[in-house]
Amino acid sequence: MTPDPYRLPRTAAPVRYDLELAPELDAATFTGRVRIELSVLEPTRELVLNAAELGIESCAVNGQPCAVSLDEPLERLTIALPAPLGPGTATVEIVFNGTLNDKLRGFYRSTFTDDSGVSRVIATTQMQSTDCRRAFPCWDEPDFKAVFSITLVVEPELVAISNGPELHAELRADGRRAVRFADTMPMSTYLVAMVVGPLSITPAVDVDGTPMRIVHVPGKEALTEFGMDAAVAGLRFFERFYGIDYPGKKIDLIALPDFAAGAMENLGCITFRESLLLIDPETSTQADQQRVVDVITHELAHMWFGDLVTMKWWNGIWLNEAFATFMEVDATDTYRPDWKRWTNFALERAVAFEVDSLASTRTVEFEVRSPQDAEGMFDVLTYQKGGALLRMLQQYLGPDRFRDGIRHYLSLHAYANTETSDLWDAIEHVTGDPVRRLMDSWIWQPGFPLVTASLDGTNLVLQQERFGYTDEARGDGTTWLVPVHIRELGTDTRHTVLLSEATTRVALAGQGAVIVNSGGHGYFRVAYDDTLRSRIGRAELTRLETIDRFNLIADTWAAVVAGRLHCADFLALVDGFVDETDLAVWQAIEVGLRGCDRLVDDAARPLLAARIADLVGPALQRLGWDRAPGEDQLQSQLRGLLVQILGTRGAHAATVDRCVQLFTDGIASPAAVDPELFAAAIAVVSSLGQSQHYDICLQAFRAASTPQDAVRFLYALADFDAPELVARTVEFAFSDEVKTQNAPFVIGRTIANRVHGHRAWSMLRERWAEANSRFPTNTIVRMVDAVKTLDRAAAVQETAAFFAAHPIPQGAKTLAQILERQRVNAAMRERESGALAAALQRR
Repeated sequence: MTPDPYRLPRTAAPVRYDLELAPELDAATFTGRVRIELSVLEPTRELVLNAAELGIESCAVNGQPCAVSLDEPLERLTIALPAPLGPGTATVEIVFNGTLNDKLRGFYRSTFTDDSGVSRVIATTQMQSTDCRRAFPCWDEPDFKAVFSITLVVEPELVAISNGPELHAELRADGRRAVRFADTMPMSTYLVAMVVGPLSITPAVDVDGTPMRIVHVPGKEALTEFGMDAAVAGLRFFERFYGIDYPGKKIDLIALPDFAAGAMENLGCITFRESLLLIDPETSTQADQQRVVDVITHELAHMWFGDLVTMKWWNGIWLNEAFATFMEVDATDTYRPDWKRWTNFALERAVAFEVDSLASTRTVEFEVRSPQDAEGMFDVLTYQKGGALLRMLQQYLGPDRFRDGIRHYLSLHAYANTETSDLWDAIEHVTGDPVRRLMDSWIWQPGFPLVTASLDGTNLVLQQERFGYTDEARGDGTTWLVPVHIRELGTDTRHTVLLSEATTRVALAGQGAVIVNSGGHGYFRVAYDDTLRSRIGRAELTRLETIDRFNLIADTWAAVVAGRLHCADFLALVDGFVDETDLAVWQAIEVGLRGCDRLVDDAARPLLAARIADLVGPALQRLGWDRAPGEDQLQSQLRGLLVQILGTRGAHAATVDRCVQLFTDGIASPAAVDPELFAAAIAVVSSLGQSQHYDICLQAFRAASTPQDAVRFLYALADFDAPELVARTVEFAFSDEVKTQNAPFVIGRTIANRVHGHRAWSMLRERWAEANSRFPTNTIVRMVDAVKTLDRAAAVQETAAFFAAHPIPQGAKTLAQILERQRVNAAMRERESGALAAALQRR
């Protein structure tokens, strides 16, 4: 059998690493030595481990010098043994050196400018998935768990942090300080973390015996209180939920100026983008604050589910991330019930639905062989679909039974590695339900069902078929085990059925309106026949839960994209929501209105704007422009959303004028304008595409006092849809002034502009090689996501040709989905643009 080039031999496994690293921040280099205690499992003449972008200075096994060879393409280090090793123990010692890179992976550089205007450097790490090998030679696969003893040798004035608490520090003869940290629990290499730099640390908070701190660049102490409060609450929530004490010895939450991902669940040393940890609650929006709490709780959830119990191989990373997504929502919902987190999770689930409606979607779990395959797992199907499936399972089993199954799983597999089926088996053991059979039908099959509801006398007939935007994606005979919750509004009778066949019948108690997927947590779409649809009138809408109204709108818009309904049908439906008062429902409405706005040509656009203003204007008038005393945050956010829709899609002159004034006032004194209204005003002003406002946003980005304001103004630049400003934004994104963690998303947002996005795409194509060398590899495919909005036939051909010549190997599956969605959008334009214009003229 030919050896797998991406899996290490199983002849030996590490038990313990004693690692010392000495970074030189100004020189952007590091030196190191590692002593690895091995368990030799089979007789062998060589040892094979991982290493990449490292210089190997010396190597010895059991004290005997050894020759080494480095295979750069496979990222492997082979040690030739002077004599065969038999089963037992062995010790490997390697001295090496490397470069602190600028690609935000492995051991890398992060920079910031201090209050004196001096550029400062931080050395930090990001090991997931397969980049620990860039920091030191190691067995860099998740099932090679080991204990890590880490020492960092640093300049005496610098802060040094790692996974364990600091044990002691000593000055060496060269004047540097050697900081040794406590041993970790047995863990995977992708969780190793080290941070060195001129940083500040908050006083530790004792969370029931676990010290917790926030680490940040100097001068941002005032932005730590909100995140600390959320983290303390989150840690206590998870210890209660899991029934297991936190498995580490301390928790440091570290805000980094440069970070390619959102955050990383390194045991005891969790790293974040600044905007996802540091925040001022007085000047930020509810969405800003929720993102911070979501990300903090997501990473804390991983301390058990991912760190304590870890997948055997990267095909299982979906479960790590899906479960943390599920738990972040549950924890945030407990922390801030007024945010109605499970309701607005439906908006995130809708993003997964979009990808999963394509023929090029994938199964949730699939074979992963190479590092590029592993990188491709980090997408909406892993996070949002996976999280939605776990929520569906929890609602079917009941929260307590589901939690007890999770506790059993974690206790059974603590400090070990598992397959996905181990979780299903553990929950099934506790509940007695056919969990593995149910979940296998979702994990190993692509897509999701459309459940069609019709009447046959007093019976409700439910039929399932695969939903898809195209004929290629739908109706392939796939069936799922579908938990369906049904509510009869007339009698308030509730049913729960498990669909296992293509057709299922349910006896109804009455003849009133029927809601399929009541509670809204099933991962499927619903289509009602004419009779059932006609029973859901305005009176019935007021009796539906918010999530059910959301789903009614979202399912209708999905039917429009799929060609089952028309834009005019969607507009007729939402006309009935003129009295709607819930944010989540308006968010669903906005998605469809935005889609309609992209479809109409310039001649018909004023007609659509008037239609939108007629819908949105009364809702804003009822709510008012001023925040009421004691008003909850979601109402304030709704006000901001309505203002934004009315001022952009509705082109409402008075609203635009008021937003220009709010923008001016907010720039002059941010505290003078409600954060939700200020954010809406920025969006409206950006949509005007005027250069004087662009220059103000650019200066506001440069002078921003919080990470959220910096991001808001930076991204606002991308929304100025004028040809010369689109060009300025793309050029600016390639400048040193924009962090490489943000630049790809600025470019992508610029491509999404309704009129001149094609110009941004043309500029990116011209600088494609530069973008790939400059930006983190995991952001490249995300950068081009917006090409799916370029929905003219010529753009479809042009884009396909470009990517045929310029593939994105680390995001091949995602790229295929982007290109398919572009074709879907082009077909929708061809089908709907003229029909929508005609319908608007008839009204």
